[in-house]
Amino acid sequence: MNDLETRLKDALHADEPPVRDPLFRVEVLLRLERARFKRRVGRALAVAGVLAVLAAMNVRVIDDWVAADDRRLWIAALAAVATLWTIAVVMTGPRFRMAARAFGRMLYP
Repeated sequence: MNDLETRLKDALHADEPPVRDPLFRVEVLLRLERARFKRRVGRALAVAGVLAVLAAMNVRVIDDWVAADDRRLWIAALAAVATLWTIAVVMTGPRFRMAARAFGRMLYP
C-alpha cells in the first residue's frame, strides 16, 4: 500500500459509527410501552365513564320499575345481561376500534 491508501484507510476508520447502546433501546421500548399503557388507561376510563353515566341516568327508572312488581326483576336482569353483552360485542367491532383509535390519537397526539 502506498501512502495515499494508508491515509485514506486511516481516515475511514477514524470516522466509524458509534457502538450501539443497548440501554438506549430499552429506554425507547419503555417509552413506547408507557405511551401504550396511557392509551389503554384512557380508553378504559372513557368506557367506564360512559357506562357510569348511563347507569346513573337509568338507576331511578329501573328501581321504580322493579319496585312496582317483583316479577319484573328477572326482566331487568336479562336486560342488564343483554346490555353488557351488546357493549362487549360493539366494542370489539372494527368500526368501534377505529373510532377509539381516532379518539385516542386526539387525546394523545
